[in-house]
Amino acid sequence: MNTRSFLTLFSLAACATLLSGCISQAEQNAANRIITALPAEVEGCAFINDVDSYSSISMSGARFQLKLAAAKLNATHIVETFAVPTVITRSILGVSLSGRAYRCPQGKGPKMAAANAEIQYDIPSAESVMGDANGPGYAPKLPRHSGQ
Repeated sequence: MNTRSFLTLFSLAACATLLSGCISQAEQNAANRIITALPAEVEGCAFINDVDSYSSISMSGARFQLKLAAAKLNATHIVETFAVPTVITRSILGVSLSGRAYRCPQGKGPKMAAANAEIQYDIPSAESVMGDANGPGYAPKLPRHSGQ
């Protein structure tokens, strides 16, 4: 990693830290209560709305933003639907998540997130998507849950 890439990454991390300070403890707690579920696990629950995260340099950051958006709608559960690579800088890619927010009545929906309910996605390198001096990159496949 060259100095310029390091400084860019450091600046992004600093910005993310500053932005996270804009979230109250109550909002953090509400987001952390959202349970990630599989589509079949939210049968009998009320669909509220589709939600999206902002671009993040990590899956965990995008997942937290997705849960925060669901919490603002008073959801209890989220079904992740898509992970999309996003350009943060010319040399750094991130990811945005999309999902469906649900409100489950007492006794419906899972009590804990299933391990396979979260989309697994490795953020590709910028060169693999945008190309480099030797030519264009490729279009990555977008992960998606098959239960939609």
